[in-house]
Amino acid sequence: MTEPEVVKVGYARVSTIEQNLDMQITALKQYGVKDEMIFTDKMSGAKTSRPGLDAAILAASKSGGEFVVWKLDRLGRTLLGIIGAMQVLEANKVLLISLTERFDLASPIGKGMFHIMAALAQMERDLIRERTIAGLKAARERGALHGRPQTMTPERVAKATELALADISATQIIPAMKAMPGPNIGKSRIYQWVRDFKQQQGFVGPIRTKGGIDA
Repeated sequence: MTEPEVVKVGYARVSTIEQNLDMQITALKQYGVKDEMIFTDKMSGAKTSRPGLDAAILAASKSGGEFVVWKLDRLGRTLLGIIGAMQVLEANKVLLISLTERFDLASPIGKGMFHIMAALAQMERDLIRERTIAGLKAARERGALHGRPQTMTPERVAKATELALADISATQIIPAMKAMPGPNIGKSRIYQWVRDFKQQQGFVGPIRTKGGIDA
């Protein structure tokens, strides 16, 4: 019986100051990725959304095949972003292939590298949380928080930062925020804060909720 063909999904990304996508796309095609399964993004310095990456991850997750990039750094501009994408692919049983580093999660070396990178990413999350808490404490001491009451108080920001870095869904963060002392806060404000925070930290994909993902 003939084995079914493995679906190969390719992703390429450049910034607006870099050269075009041709080199990456050529490498993906040489590996066997079909034109209709190649997704791309051109990023500006201020742009954080990556619709091409989101679409590629969705396509790869549905097919359960291979997710192919020219280099691992195409997955994100920070270690947190790269690890976030890798974790999504692993959770959906998608094999990640990097053509330049000869990296794949199916090999012992690939799995070892992934765990090392994940540990470093967790360290970075811890440092971000510590800096956030320290900055909020300093702001309170300076009396910098004034004017119209802020629904995302320093205490809420510190707690939300801790939960978001632990990959807790926005739906689960909402009751935690509402239970804390402070002005009344709506769901939309919390969703907005979580989305902005994760984009700033390089997380990939839409914000998860308890029942799935936000549209």
